[in-house]
Amino acid sequence: MNFINRILLRFALLPKKLYSSNGINISHLQSILTAKLIMDDRRPAPMMSTRKQRQKKEVSKATLTTMLISAITGCVFLFCFSLEAVPIAQFTFYFSYFIFMLASTLISDFTSVLIDVRDNYIIAPKPVNDRTVLMARLLHIFVHICKLVVPMLLPGIIYVGIRFGIAGALLLFITGLLTVIFCIFLVNAFYIVILRFTKPEKFKSIISYIQILFAIVLYASFQLLPRLVGQMENFNLHFTKSSWLIVLPSYWFAATWNVLHTLQGSPLEYSAAICGVTLPFLSLWAVIKFLAPSFNRKLSLISNSGESIAASPMRGALENKQQKIKLIERVATMTTKPGSERMGFIFTWYMMARNRDFKMKVYPAIGYILVYIFIIFFNEKKLNIVDIEQQTGTGKMMIITALYFTSFLTLMAVAQLVYSDKYKAAWIYFITPLKTPGNIINGSIKAAIVKFCLPFIFVLGIAGVALMGVDFIPNLLLAASNQVVICYCMVYFGTKDLPFAKKQDIDAKTGNLLRNMFKMILPFLLAIIHYFIYSNIPLIFLSFIVSCIVLWLLTDTVKKISWAEVQTSFTED
Repeated sequence: MNFINRILLRFALLPKKLYSSNGINISHLQSILTAKLIMDDRRPAPMMSTRKQRQKKEVSKATLTTMLISAITGCVFLFCFSLEAVPIAQFTFYFSYFIFMLASTLISDFTSVLIDVRDNYIIAPKPVNDRTVLMARLLHIFVHICKLVVPMLLPGIIYVGIRFGIAGALLLFITGLLTVIFCIFLVNAFYIVILRFTKPEKFKSIISYIQILFAIVLYASFQLLPRLVGQMENFNLHFTKSSWLIVLPSYWFAATWNVLHTLQGSPLEYSAAICGVTLPFLSLWAVIKFLAPSFNRKLSLISNSGESIAASPMRGALENKQQKIKLIERVATMTTKPGSERMGFIFTWYMMARNRDFKMKVYPAIGYILVYIFIIFFNEKKLNIVDIEQQTGTGKMMIITALYFTSFLTLMAVAQLVYSDKYKAAWIYFITPLKTPGNIINGSIKAAIVKFCLPFIFVLGIAGVALMGVDFIPNLLLAASNQVVICYCMVYFGTKDLPFAKKQDIDAKTGNLLRNMFKMILPFLLAIIHYFIYSNIPLIFLSFIVSCIVLWLLTDTVKKISWAEVQTSFTED
């Protein structure tokens, strides 16, 4: 155990007499916490796990890595103080990001800590009472929160200390602790609500989608917030006079800091400060009195969810599942040939929907694309619908951008198709009587195109025809064909891999840099060519024919990929 965990352990165990008076066994409590903290040091931080696996070294300093990442995150929050706004507005944005990041980190990265069902198997059979187990869980969460909160608050405390003095820094530390207490309430309430309205077996899937949503919202806020503040006239006046701010928890803590530091404020600020001081303690009481016991009861459902599924299957759910299977098989029939190609399509489709690592890497890109498109329209003050309808120079540029920008999502999906943490299951490919594995690869590419490319093309097609008429269809067809060509070029010029049969941490090989640069440049190159021939319909049709021929050649080449060309992390030993 490293020195930080030792210090936090001693601090957590200081009120031993209080624990003993409530029926908690101190020796059992210390043993459980020691074991948990040692295991935490051996569990790599989420952002560094890939590098640790590549080096194949035993992880022993994960706590320090976690604290370093939290400190860097705290430094990023300092941009809130660069906004041209009154201090209470700056602190409102600061606490908004602090609450958002702390809650999302607890929900996503530390789900294994908050819902550690291993206690039900390891500790429950031992002669350890329930109060000791519950206190060990709460103190374990407390230690984790300390390792997150202290480094995350430290950059802000230093900055506020320099700008507002020691009193301001001390007040930020106090309001930060109140924010942490409130976040604990939010996280517990969040879990209880999810387990109340959903099945326990879907719990982890929902957590994954929440994490994706958090990533999108965080990206959007960092992109849009400075622009909104910079372009809003009389922002300080609007902010200080807006009574609806009382519903924002971040405003409570900002008002608490401002009122205690300046000893003055408006009635709205005093009301928010009262909320910031009282509600965290009321929420802490609610956690201890109501949410914690209910959470422990719900926790047992997660560990036993497999039995509940087998015991009481729901007829409606089975019917919906069968309908989805029929729909997927129908799509596969329309887009692939029978045999290994269709098998590769269906297998990849299901894996894209079920593989958590794939979803965490690809799905946020959908939100990033939507945010980026919104930013483009937000910054382009002279652009309006008339430019797109009349297909002016600016309008054509926006159309081409919309048509080709979505190709990066498909490229990311195709690039991630080969990776899986269950790569050892790739043995299933090698026991099948396949002469050429290229058909499986071709089916997987088609699955990614149908899932991530065609929906965007369909939506853009409807919008384009509605605004510009049927004259837009030739350009739409060329852009769609070019995007499929880009995907197949990525496979043709890259490494030949079977779907979900490769470790994410595989060592980089010589030439990857040039190949990746080519993959990034190709969409831009095709988009520029398309822009210059946009209004020339004969050239558009000729380019579409050429694109289809290239696509046919690339498809035929991918189908002929042999076993000797295939790369996989699977080994028979």
